[in-house]
Amino acid sequence: MVDHRNTLAGWLIKAADWLVRDVKQPANETKFVDLAPTDNADPQGVYAGALTEATNNPRVMNIALTGPYGSGKSSIIKSFLKKYRRPALQISLAAFLPDAAPQQERVSRQEIERSILQQMLYGADANRLPLSRFKRIHAPGSLSILASLISALGLVACWYVIQHHDAVATGKYFQPISLKNWLNLSAFAIGLLFFWAVVHRIYIASFGISLKSISLKDIELTPNAATEESILNRHLDEIIYFFQCTKYDLVVIEDLDRFNNSDIFVTLREINGLINANSGVKRHVRFLYALRDDMFINTDRTKFFEFIVPVIPIINSSNSVDKVIEQGKRLSLDRKLNQQFIKEVSIYLNDLRLIQNIFNEYAIYFSNLETEGETNLDPNKLLAVLIYKNIFPRTSKISIAARAISPRFFGVTIDASL
Repeated sequence: MVDHRNTLAGWLIKAADWLVRDVKQPANETKFVDLAPTDNADPQGVYAGALTEATNNPRVMNIALTGPYGSGKSSIIKSFLKKYRRPALQISLAAFLPDAAPQQERVSRQEIERSILQQMLYGADANRLPLSRFKRIHAPGSLSILASLISALGLVACWYVIQHHDAVATGKYFQPISLKNWLNLSAFAIGLLFFWAVVHRIYIASFGISLKSISLKDIELTPNAATEESILNRHLDEIIYFFQCTKYDLVVIEDLDRFNNSDIFVTLREINGLINANSGVKRHVRFLYALRDDMFINTDRTKFFEFIVPVIPIINSSNSVDKVIEQGKRLSLDRKLNQQFIKEVSIYLNDLRLIQNIFNEYAIYFSNLETEGETNLDPNKLLAVLIYKNIFPRTSKISIAARAISPRFFGVTIDASL
């Protein structure tokens, strides 16, 4: 009876936990918000409709989703993939390189292409690409115990046949061919099948072996393919084999425009054409790029892409004040903040994630700086500091920003020589 009561109590506790997790907290009571792309960025379905029409058009293979940084391209893609019923492969090349970075510190084209190739090939299960030269760890499945048992039985059978090799050579081993001689015949059949399976596995594995280099002390022989400029072209057979063995018909490539290298787009377009022209790929494979508007000069982008979907930013300097007020209401700051101050600083806030992060930091700083029973902390000054901190992370630029934006609300003297 006690065990039944404990079991029932455990069920009730799990049910209560599930109900608590299922209750969603209202947005205005949430203290923090995440900065990840959302899957509800296209409530009217305008972008989803355009992308759906593009992915269903047999003449469209290269699609561009264009817009400035922070316009919500990643959220639109995530919202579209939520309704997309076919397999899609996502490749992200996020790299935050400062404009003033030395040329030698910038990412090379080979590194970019290597990242694309790795995310593409390692995005599929290793068992689906048995002939790939890029070897990965194979996790033992549920049938691994049975396979090891059969292997052990095959080894025993081979050992038994070898012990009777003289009888096998003379033919006495197979006499008589009846059930009375089942042990010899079964051992020979199992050993033969095991030997064939081993040879077959070695033969299949040989397709994935490639010679990279041969080194004899100071002498090294390297094939010409190892010094080719394009890694994607070098491993083109791997890419085509990948799409032959998988069901992906949409490849989403994000943040490739951060490297300002238009040659990679040309290479990817050529690869897309070769994939769709291959007889082993029985479907249309489309590439969807998320990039900024000025990635291509003049009319080059209209020649490169068969379909272009422009993204209208959900926030800019004219309506950012509404988003700032909205975030202030989330933390119950709408009555504490100076409205003139909000209007002035909102001009410099044109990224929704930046605004959300500023108020996330405000909640943390306010909780740590406010002492018990004291309310001397000015929310306007704290918010001003956090805005400067997020817009100009480097200390050398804070004083310039403080004087340029709204020095009278800052209330703190900053040395311009910093």
